[in-house]
Amino acid sequence: MENSANATRPTAAPMVLRLRRALLWVPLASVVVLAVWYIAAAAMFDGPNGGVAGPVMAVAGVFLLLAAATALGYLLRPLRIDVDDDAFTVRLPTWLAGRIDWDEVNAVTAVAVRTDRRVRRFLVVDLRSPALPYGSRPRSMYRRLAPVLGRAKGTHGLCFEEQLFDFDAAQVLAVVRPFAPAEVAVEDRTAEPADSHWQF
Repeated sequence: MENSANATRPTAAPMVLRLRRALLWVPLASVVVLAVWYIAAAAMFDGPNGGVAGPVMAVAGVFLLLAAATALGYLLRPLRIDVDDDAFTVRLPTWLAGRIDWDEVNAVTAVAVRTDRRVRRFLVVDLRSPALPYGSRPRSMYRRLAPVLGRAKGTHGLCFEEQLFDFDAAQVLAVVRPFAPAEVAVEDRTAEPADSHWQF
């Protein structure tokens, strides 16, 4: 995986995966929580138990800051997918663009998962080796979804959720297909939902 793209190659229009409108409150709420933490932490440090509670609040603040930065990133610098003849590139809101050569891609698939009466759709990219940070949403979601889709334990990939991001997985396939090599399977399997008892 590389962190730059070759601008001289023909590329498709960038596919920007913005948060769905119903989720726009999450980044804003994270800022409010961080502000409340700041006020509480200041009071803790100045209080009689500041020597103990202060460091604990400081550690908690680091995690809150990371969560708020990530959430705000999805609002201000949305996740983006670019494809060209050489690579499939994913730009995370708070990370450099991860350029994945087509040689590292096994398949790009639109899938559906049924939980009770609810069906959710995903864009799944199966990879030969890891890409993007371990804790990133696309990579962690793939780990959760892989067993449901029958992927072998330890396989690598990325997963993009329609329930979080405002995009159509099947339409992304139409953009990817002209650039993907013949050995990379590009399939729409949303007509055959996989059954799962997990809530995604």
